Amino acid sequence: MKKILTITLWIVAAIAIIGLLGGPSQADYDALVAENEQLKAEILRYETTPDRLYKDVPMLIKNKNVDSLTVVCETLLKYHPNSKECADAQSALQKLIAEEEALAQAEKAKRMKAVKKLISKYDDVSGITWYYNPHFTHYNNSNRLSIYMGKEKDGRPWLRLRMSYEGENWIFFEKAYVSYDGNTFEIPFNEYNDKKTEIGSGRVWEWIDVYVTSDILSFLKNMVEGNSLKMRLSGKYAETRALSYSEIEGLKDVLLAYEVLLNGE
Repeated sequence: MKKILTITLWIVAAIAIIGLLGGPSQADYDALVAENEQLKAEILRYETTPDRLYKDVPMLIKNKNVDSLTVVCETLLKYHPNSKECADAQSALQKLIAEEEALAQAEKAKRMKAVKKLISKYDDVSGITWYYNPHFTHYNNSNRLSIYMGKEKDGRPWLRLRMSYEGENWIFFEKAYVSYDGNTFEIPFNEYNDKKTEIGSGRVWEWIDVYVTSDILSFLKNMVEGNSLKMRLSGKYAETRALSYSEIEGLKDVLLAYEVLLNGE
């Protein structure tokens, strides 16, 4: 290889020197160019031997680098279509592609399962299908936090968030918060339109049911990956509580199903 490079450099230098001396004849120039092209072809043949082309294949397989492996296969097919290296690289590429397709199908099935596991209720008057988490029913006379989803037949899905309190005494909450690991987000709501209250059997109930904005959604996505998830309703008095396992799983299930219906399978 060093010899080939040395000869090539010599030819380039020779052409330059002849040019300084007044230029070669056309025949000499054509001969030098032809020899240079022949040497370049030899260099290319050396660089594209089957073993050199195949040397990175094991690492590409390990890293599951389909794009780079495809390039190697195309080069081997061009220069050495009948070589063992070409056959081995093609086989490895087909295996990687099959594995990727299997993973994609498994992920698709998992995502669709997230939608199917939700409890759905169709409202034939409004034409809206409502999706609720499968872990519990969120009654207003309970201490809960949940999200649920609505979707019209040909429309985009949307989310709503419900936070509720029940107890012996009113807390008259005016603000609502969700938090995880020291990060806190205030849930905006209209005290007159979004908040409801009720009383019965010596217990009081206060709750809100609000549209999930993009800011709320972004916080919830991060929150469900946290460790210490809480909700707080604050006003004249305050009620703070850690979210239960079923509440957290409910949030995760609805968020995943929302992404599936929003972006397709």
